[in-house]
Amino acid sequence: MLGRNVTRLRKQAKITKQKFALMVGVGRPFLNRIENGTADPRLSVILRLADALETTPQELLTNPGEPPTQSMPKRHARLG
Repeated sequence: MLGRNVTRLRKQAKITKQKFALMVGVGRPFLNRIENGTADPRLSVILRLADALETTPQELLTNPGEPPTQSMPKRHARLG
């Protein structure tokens, strides 16, 4: 899902893979793996992807057209 959304939004913005990799600060091979769904990027990379695409991490991680989550789950009482 992440890879499909990154590819879709990058293409909508008419940004090449080379330029996008530079914008995000990752190598093109790693960007290829993200877009192919074979990479497991860290949260910091997902945040940079979202920032470069002028969107939210949530949009990158959900199916297009899926309604947004209403609320965040409550934390476990022992976790504070």
